[in-house]
Amino acid sequence: MWEWLTRALGDESTDEQLVKRFRGLFSENYVGETASVPFRQLKNDEREIVQSIRRQTEKRNRNNVTRTAAYLAFFQQHPSVHWAFLAHMVSRNGGWCMTDVKGSLLRPILPKGTAHSFFDMFERSNWLIFHDAYPQLLLYDESIRRGTALFYLLPHFGVSRFMTAVWQHFWRERDESLLTVALIVNEQQYIEQRIVQHSHYRRTVLHTARYKLQCAFDFNQVVFPVTELAEQPRLVGRTMHNFSNVKHRIKTGRKLYQILFHPNFYRRIYEWAASHPHTGSRADYWPHRFTAEEPAGRDKVYSPALSDAWPDIEHRPAEEGDWYQDASSLSVVPDVTAQREESFYVTDVYERSYRRLKLMSWLMRVKRHLARHRAFDGR
Repeated sequence: MWEWLTRALGDESTDEQLVKRFRGLFSENYVGETASVPFRQLKNDEREIVQSIRRQTEKRNRNNVTRTAAYLAFFQQHPSVHWAFLAHMVSRNGGWCMTDVKGSLLRPILPKGTAHSFFDMFERSNWLIFHDAYPQLLLYDESIRRGTALFYLLPHFGVSRFMTAVWQHFWRERDESLLTVALIVNEQQYIEQRIVQHSHYRRTVLHTARYKLQCAFDFNQVVFPVTELAEQPRLVGRTMHNFSNVKHRIKTGRKLYQILFHPNFYRRIYEWAASHPHTGSRADYWPHRFTAEEPAGRDKVYSPALSDAWPDIEHRPAEEGDWYQDASSLSVVPDVTAQREESFYVTDVYERSYRRLKLMSWLMRVKRHLARHRAFDGR
């Protein structure tokens, strides 16, 4: 049952073969199928498909909670598209990052302007990925319903020609691992110029001392709760050590895929996700440490629901451009070797990061209190 996982995450030679397989998708058999047909030349029902998918994507791209729910709903309908469940769980983590900056753990550390800049980058990244990926998922769903491949319509959503070829291949071969890795590569490349290399986000977030402090404290973790204890599930996942590096992001995504669909974890993580609707609060998975209610009290950290932390944002249109130019564009696909199961667990690392930030948060509150006291005495 799990042979696809070995194929996707084997040794170095497997990674070389993976790149060769991607390059092979652009053979003569696929060239014609990746060409874009002008919208005005589409048939009436094809134009309606495109317009309907645009409407559905806009509706569900309202905020992190709606996006996260949409990914899970799709996966439940199409479990062979593994990436949808990976996207659901990673999107949960994105929502937790968005609310962290308004919670009592980071609020004393981050000035209001910095907190908004962090949210802006997290939200824009989350929005962009959904804007690019969800039409692909809906077009696959529509292809299933009609019994015919419709992926020649993908260019009308600004989707890379790389993914058009991959979806055509998936339609014929049902290669779950190849599709998942391709989507991981595609979405990280999609945000590379639009977010990571964008001067605004580099200046306001990625190059700031406070963001680097979070990285140093290992608080940039992507965690998946494994249902074992009702109040305190164990956590598996990976730490994002270098978000600015596209190879590292792709490598982390592939390792998260390996963890999420591991036969010893998949069912337990899925059961947790299916029974715990995403709110954006970390109290969703660790109510012994976090609460969505304020004031939080001495023993718990306030972690608000997304709806209590941030309003919905109206985004500017996504920047145009296709990251895939030729075979050299795949040089970012890194080598990934199989991991030991014991290395999946990050509960202890997460606990240490939590305690460090809690101490720093307390010290910052004390510092501000003393500063106000000195200012009062100086009057």
